[in-house]
Parts: sequence; structure tokens; C-alpha cells
Amino acid sequence: MTTQDYLPPRTRPFDPPDMLSELRATGPLTKVTIWDGTKVWLVTGYRAARQLLRDPRFSVDVRNPGFPKLSPGRVDVQPTMSRMDEPRHGEIRRMLANEFLSSRIKKMRPVITRIVDDQIDHVLATEPPTDFHEEFSLPIPSHVISELLGVPPGERQILNETSEILLSRTATKEEFAAADKEMIALCARLLAQKEPDSADDLLSRTLAHEMHAGRLTTEEALHTTKQLIVAGHVNTANMISLGMLTMLLDPEWFRAMHERPEVVPDAVEELLRFHTTAHDGMPRVATADVVIAGTLIKAGEGVIVSLAAGNRDGSRFDSPDELEMSRELPRSHLAFGHGAHKCLGQWLARTELQIAYSAVARRIPTLRLAVPFEELSFDEDSHSFGVRPLPLAW
Repeated sequence: MTTQDYLPPRTRPFDPPDMLSELRATGPLTKVTIWDGTKVWLVTGYRAARQLLRDPRFSVDVRNPGFPKLSPGRVDVQPTMSRMDEPRHGEIRRMLANEFLSSRIKKMRPVITRIVDDQIDHVLATEPPTDFHEEFSLPIPSHVISELLGVPPGERQILNETSEILLSRTATKEEFAAADKEMIALCARLLAQKEPDSADDLLSRTLAHEMHAGRLTTEEALHTTKQLIVAGHVNTANMISLGMLTMLLDPEWFRAMHERPEVVPDAVEELLRFHTTAHDGMPRVATADVVIAGTLIKAGEGVIVSLAAGNRDGSRFDSPDELEMSRELPRSHLAFGHGAHKCLGQWLARTELQIAYSAVARRIPTLRLAVPFEELSFDEDSHSFGVRPLPLAW
């Protein structure tokens, strides 16, 4: 068994590094070396990924010895809800669950549609070419999560700037700590303004209410608010841009988003599978000896589950490196993770993507790339893969 450095750069922008498919061809689990010299297990197979992600013997708690730190800045990161094990993770998640149900998110469609249409108006008022990521993709989920949480307009720039640093794979420990401190201060200001019995926004109805009732500590409320802010917009913004770029390169996809609304939900799922913005994977550490896909992972050994590799596994998806608008089993992908820690905001993200893609295809039918594809810059230095800038014209 040999070790390889993880995560190498891509050779093709839309495809995960070749290393992942090469390793998967030899078996679903392989030892790799991460940035700090630590050797961890890398899971590249779809079935093995699902099995591991739903096994409670693999901890998400960053404080456990052996837990893989995916970048230098995250060495001393404090646990948010997504980095807590049971039972506390489940307890906090249940406090928020009703806010993110599919039925509840459906009621937000008019609000999201208004935000998307307003942003299209803004884009059309600019002189092309324009950076579509900065002027459209990023503001939409930022505005949506701000309205959902009750973030005042004056605080939204801080939200965007600090989130970028907190998701950086190259930020230093000091840079990360400074951004984290600024984000926690923002969360403290937000929670201090909330009335626990108010129904005006999610923070008032849930975290502020639970904190005042003594069921949530101040630290837990702060870090959960931070998670909702950071996870609630950067990945979605990157997916809006990646999806728009993909559709512009294939006119059939672009037309379908406007002319065939019945295909939009499945098309969005296929774009999520294909791009998998959480490209460096989900870290875990074994708390007991566990056998996954015939391989013994010993207690204390770190694991990284590559969602991108699992989503390109040919044993699960036919022609996995191809985009298929009507792919069967569209929601079986791993873009939102799997198991108890599957993304809480998945239905919100889906809804934003569906509305954004359809509205742009309808209202800006002449949208096009303003530069050759080869001149685009793709961001592999973030934990959330994306394209930026995205210069488009119409």
C-alpha cells in the first residue's frame, strides 16, 4: 500500500483530481497523506462513503485525537453543531429542524423569487461584461440567509468577507482565528438583538428562545449561528455560478431551465452531483475498530470521505463523468453528505438553485461567456470549490 498527497490540483476544471478515480479503481479505501504529514484513510467509493457516514462510531468532533484537520487554519477550530457527536448534535439539530423542512422552505419561494428577480434587475442595470459571481450568485444566498436569520443589511458585508476566510484552505491559523473572532462577534450582536418569543426570524424563534430557556448554552448558540451563516451561502453561491457556467456551455440545458420547468428539480440534482462543491471531503475519526468495505479502520485513525469521488463512482452512477438531465435516482448523490449530519439546509439550497437557474434562463436568454473558457479561474483554495470571477455578457 502506498500513500499519496491529498488533495492534488485538478487537471480539468469540471472534474475532481484524477487521483480520486485512480485510487477508487484499486479499492474504496486508501491511505493518503494530508498537508501536515498526517496519514489518514481516504474513502473514494460511493457505498463505503454512505456506510461510514451513517456509522456513529466515526466521530465528527474536532477535539478528538486523530481527527483530520483539512487545512492549517482549522487546527484549533471550535465545534459547531456539524462538529458535534450524538446525543448533543441531535438535540440541537431538532431545535432547528422545523425551520428547514421541505414544506417550510416551499413557503419561502415567493421571498427567494423576489430576491432573485431584484438581483437580475441589478445585473441588467450594469454595463456588460460583469462578474456574475459577485453581482448575482453571491448576493442571492447571502440575502436569503440574512432574511431568514434576521441579519441587518449593514452587517452583510462582514458576513461575506469572514465566511470566505473561514472556508479558505490556505488561510493561516492566525487569519482563521481573526475571521472566526469577527464572525462570533457578529453572531453575538445578532443574538443580543433577538426577542426569544418573536416569530420574525429563525434566530428569535429557535436559538434565542432555546438559549433563554436554558436548553442551549451561549457558546452553542453562537457557534450554531456561525454555522448557519457560513454554510448557508458560500456553497450555494458557488453552485449558482458553476451551474450557470455549465448551462451556458450546453445551450440545451440553458433552454430547458426556461422552457421545461418539469425537468428543473432533477437537473439541479444532477448539477449538484456533478460539481460537488465540498470537494475536499468530510473528515471523521474512528472511536472504535470498524471494518468498512473489508478494510479495518482502527480506533483513533482519521478518515476523509470524498463526496466528489463518491459522486463519480461508476458502480452507482452510469457514465458518472457525464451530465444527464434526466438521470435516474437523482437525489441519491452525496453533495449534501449522508447520515445524521447530512446538510440541514439542503432544501433551502435546492430551492435557491432552482429559482436562480430558471429565472436567469427566462430573463437573460442571450447570456454568454465574456471570455474564453480557458481564461476562467477556478478556486481550489477554498473548502468550497467554485469559479470566480465569472465574466458574462448579454
